[in-house]
Amino acid sequence: MNNEGQALAISESQHQEMMDYLATTRYSARDTAIYAITRFAGCRIGTVAQLTLDDILDSEGHLKDVVILRSKITKGSKTITAYFNHPVLRQALENHLKTRRSGKVENVFVSQKGSAFSPNSLSQLMLRHYNRAGLEGCSSHSGRRTCLSHLLKNGVDIVAVSKIAGHSSIATTQRYIHHDQDELLAAMANT
Repeated sequence: MNNEGQALAISESQHQEMMDYLATTRYSARDTAIYAITRFAGCRIGTVAQLTLDDILDSEGHLKDVVILRSKITKGSKTITAYFNHPVLRQALENHLKTRRSGKVENVFVSQKGSAFSPNSLSQLMLRHYNRAGLEGCSSHSGRRTCLSHLLKNGVDIVAVSKIAGHSSIATTQRYIHHDQDELLAAMANT
């Protein structure tokens, strides 16, 4: 966490470190897909924990590009549209679905015992993964923060990013703008 109590956004090199680490975990396909949904769709970990197969698969069993997040599984109980079209996210989900243990639950992600994760248990799992990958200050919210920050830096209109994030206020979305030390150094060198 940074000094404002917010999860840190991660750099490209840190993203690669996380992906490399996740490839070594016992449930690497599952854990990589969880991370990818936060990083490339900007979803909160609590929402990820509650996703069902019906949420992400169409009637023919194919991954949806556009996922409607039910109000029951989102913060603020709002229906939000999530975009699952990033190639890394799609590949991670496809890999996970091939290895997913079919349990008695319809949740996309299940624990080693075959039960659904609670939002808290999934948050704790991802925190452990960030720590073991050596990414101090990161939490289960870091993927979301990185996704939204990248959208803003890449010129996506803040109103659009706010809609993607499910924020009621643009002021909330503005807090996701993150500039790392290298960016600030470069900016100051060019003044």
